[in-house]
Amino acid sequence: MSARTLDEIAALCGAELEGDGSVEITGPCGLADAGEGQISFLTQASYAPQLETTSASAVVVSRDAVVERQDLAVLRCDDPERAFTKVILAFAPKVPPIPVGVDPSAVVDPSAELGEGVRVGPLVSIGPGAVIGREVVLHAGVRVGARSELGEGTEIHANVVLYPYTRVGERCVVHSGTVLGSDGFGFLFDGTRWAKTPQVGNVVLGDDVEIGAGVTVDCARFGSTVLEEGCRVDNLVHVGHNVQVGKHSLLLAQVGIAGSTSIGNGVILAGQVGVAGHLSIGDGVQVAAKSGVTKDLPAGGQFYGYPAGPRRSRLRAIARAERIPGEVEELRSEVEELRARLESALARLESAGEGAPGADIDDTPPEEIQSS
Repeated sequence: MSARTLDEIAALCGAELEGDGSVEITGPCGLADAGEGQISFLTQASYAPQLETTSASAVVVSRDAVVERQDLAVLRCDDPERAFTKVILAFAPKVPPIPVGVDPSAVVDPSAELGEGVRVGPLVSIGPGAVIGREVVLHAGVRVGARSELGEGTEIHANVVLYPYTRVGERCVVHSGTVLGSDGFGFLFDGTRWAKTPQVGNVVLGDDVEIGAGVTVDCARFGSTVLEEGCRVDNLVHVGHNVQVGKHSLLLAQVGIAGSTSIGNGVILAGQVGVAGHLSIGDGVQVAAKSGVTKDLPAGGQFYGYPAGPRRSRLRAIARAERIPGEVEELRSEVEELRARLESALARLESAGEGAPGADIDDTPPEEIQSS
């Protein structure tokens, strides 16, 4: 990893430098762990106190950030997050690319079509009738099923399995261990056993989709399971058969979506959200982590809890529930105090010789009073 001067880094990320531009930087690091010769960044106010203690030589901040230290070089820019990403990439270790062409250990069916500039790694298998677009990269051990199609510039990492008829758009990225097109979970009980329901559809990814490691996207029972343009899917997500996911939606770690559910554009399902089958989630919906979606959700809302409901009302309900033990204890104390006061009053009455309350009430039966 070669060093770069602060002048070079400022030019790289479009920042305004305050400090010595000749200082050499060896790499990026977090504020708390950075040492001399390293560069860090600040985007969240909660980390601002670390500016006073960091050993970094430079820090990327917003244009209005307050940095009082004089010994710390400052790079000011409009978007520190994006700028620091460029810094990270500049120092990232270089991974040797797969050579253009087909590795000798790969197995490519004669009927498959490979575009210009394709890179096929060791032990890749490409089935009959598959179409591999220009400049596609297939890392070691990838299996591309029969009649599958991969769009230009797509990269498939090691040991991914694409079942037959899978269609992947342009510039997609699919990470290791993911399976696209496995059978949906369909069974009918015939009176004696669970009989399998045939799953004969496929999976379709739009352009610019990125899918993490260990994801499973089931093929449709018929038709297609679809993730539209720009979707981002985190590791260990499961998408059931015939699910439709709209453009630029985010599915975070361990989300599970049951079959035939429709998810709109720009939806965010946070970690471990579970979605029941045959539901509709509107555009722009955000569902908080660990929530369970059991009914349709209207567009634009924020939802939380199990079953998932409007986020604010759910949080208020939780806050009320957390107050209940304290309120119960207060009521118990009040009851004990009233009991003690009552017992004290009764004792005073008895000691004054007045007897217990009600002792002087005539309890003669009404019929005897009438006859007398």
